[in-house]
Amino acid sequence: MDTNFWLEKWQNNNIGFHKSEANPVLVKYFSELSLRQGSRVFLPLCGKTLDIAWLLSHGYRVAGAELVEMAIEQLFVELEVEPKILEVGNIKQYSAENLDIFVGNIFELSGK
Repeated sequence: MDTNFWLEKWQNNNIGFHKSEANPVLVKYFSELSLRQGSRVFLPLCGKTLDIAWLLSHGYRVAGAELVEMAIEQLFVELEVEPKILEVGNIKQYSAENLDIFVGNIFELSGK
């Protein structure tokens, strides 16, 4: 994974991969997973996807992982939520009600 590639994408606002609505495939088929409300859903490489707001609004807890901190800062601004930020080694954990995002190289996470 080329960290600088993704940092530059966000710094230059070259984020054409970011959509203006929740992923239509997620919205259409998510119920097929038969998850109970309150279940935790993991979103790798989540950025500031609107899938997060959609899942939260439907009663799910969200855990995400993202390399670029700027993306997560923007996510919390857009959600209008003040995160609690905890440093866990080289990873930052941004948390709010029903939401935990781990920022950094997820391959540096441990089970501790």
